[in-house]
Amino acid sequence: MRTITFGALTLAMVAAAAILANAAPAEAEAARQGAACDPARFKVAVDVGHTVENQGATSARGVKEYVFNLRLATQMEQALKEAGFAQTHFFVMHGTTRAQLFKRAERANALGVDVFVSIHHNDVQEQYKSKWEHEGETRSYSDQFSGHSLFVSRENPRFSDSLAFGRLLGLELKSRGLIYTRHHTEDTKVPAVLVEAGIIVNRDDELVLESPERQAVITAALLAAVERYCAIKHAKPPRPARPKK
Repeated sequence: MRTITFGALTLAMVAAAAILANAAPAEAEAARQGAACDPARFKVAVDVGHTVENQGATSARGVKEYVFNLRLATQMEQALKEAGFAQTHFFVMHGTTRAQLFKRAERANALGVDVFVSIHHNDVQEQYKSKWEHEGETRSYSDQFSGHSLFVSRENPRFSDSLAFGRLLGLELKSRGLIYTRHHTEDTKVPAVLVEAGIIVNRDDELVLESPERQAVITAALLAAVERYCAIKHAKPPRPARPKK
């Protein structure tokens, strides 16, 4: 567990390892119910982390995190809508103050989304960084850590649902050969997961995360997790059994 700033407050977050280890077996519940997803009824919020005015971390080659976030989130939105999740909402905020952070939660709550996914890419603490020259510029990098992270907030009133979706997403990423990093919302009232898709100050990871192939793998994992979570939460109710004559 670590403490990060998300929404407008500093929150205690449960990381990917704990999500995979401790969440309830949601997929077993879906199987028990014989559930099938009804995507037309299911609302998803895909949130682009940071803003144009406050672009987050800087990669090993000088690319801002917001560029990575926007590119991946756009692909996710497209994939979800193509799969029938017509009520997919794409969040792009502006500004540098806390107001834009509150607006994300306010909008998600007002829409009553079934799951809120905020897309980010990770940095590391300054003590782990070194310097290198890239295209005539001195840049900071760290190749010590690699992989993705998932976070949910214990302060979210829908913590158990957030944890269930986080576990499904973690399993889908793991099944595609992606590992979670060993490095290392209260305001939302809907199930919410913050995704750190990778560590962009790692020079090798940065190149991989820029590739359409890796973006497609992460997107496919998200889509599969949403479909499984939808099957659990918005399954069409079974027809009542006819009384025996």
